[in-house]
Amino acid sequence: MNQIETTTPIARSWRDIPQQIAPQAMSKVGRRRLTFRMVRNGAIILGALVLAVGGFEIWRTLKNDPQRLLATAASEPVKHLKVETNGVLDRDWVVERIALPDGIGLMELDLYALRSQLTKTGQVSAAVLTREFPDTLKVVLEERSPVVRLKARLDGPGIQDFLVARDGTVFRGYGFGEGTLNSLPWLGGVRLLRNGEGFLPLSGLNQVADLLVTARGHAPEMFATWRVVSLERLQLDGEIEVQTSIVPKVIFGTREGFYSQIARLDLILDETRSRRASTVKSINLAVGAAQVPVAMMATALETDSSRQPTVRFPFN
Repeated sequence: MNQIETTTPIARSWRDIPQQIAPQAMSKVGRRRLTFRMVRNGAIILGALVLAVGGFEIWRTLKNDPQRLLATAASEPVKHLKVETNGVLDRDWVVERIALPDGIGLMELDLYALRSQLTKTGQVSAAVLTREFPDTLKVVLEERSPVVRLKARLDGPGIQDFLVARDGTVFRGYGFGEGTLNSLPWLGGVRLLRNGEGFLPLSGLNQVADLLVTARGHAPEMFATWRVVSLERLQLDGEIEVQTSIVPKVIFGTREGFYSQIARLDLILDETRSRRASTVKSINLAVGAAQVPVAMMATALETDSSRQPTVRFPFN
């Protein structure tokens, strides 16, 4: 019968010998240390939570009502107002527009609301308001320049005058001299649509501005005779109609540069001045440079007063 021999590994150290020893009971000093660590960790966690909640409240206040924090800081009343602008508005207009309460502190100002009061008129395209301690509010304005005038009948029975900028913004206009206003032609063939306290911007004014600037710069005497610029045919036909004190109707096309059309118009007017028997009724520059049709109005000197001849000026 085979015998199975078993062997027990020899322990190499006293640490390898299994021992059944009950753990030693914790001393009073150890318990105090453990309690202190738990209290300290709890205080750290609680402090972190308080900081997190406070930071969240500060962030929410800054987001929703930033002036609430600023107003709590002591500040001097506003005593000085500095105004800088690239246009015609002055300090009195700014004072009337923002209407600061007497004795209001510099840190109590709601700069966003004040900026809105300045830009909602339309004449101001951008406004930057800054505090200059201890008691000065600085206002920097960027104004729109008018390119045409506009007459419109609003809620009341009267007709009011407005100005229109290159970007189509319609505004009443403050501070412009009479000479500047009289040099602007009137705008026709448009319809104003209300948008809050103002109007929706008009389309096509950028092209009108290019035409007017070209005419004013290269033919100022001719431009001085322009009275009305109509956009009635702009959207469908790409044409701008101008009424002058010399020619009742001059049509410009937007598919060609305005400089060349102004040059052709100047040559045609020089040529027609020598025709004393007839006056020009219309000139159509939108058809191109090959031949410009010019409609003439018959006068009493002509035998057939009902005839309105058309002359074509070639530009080859």
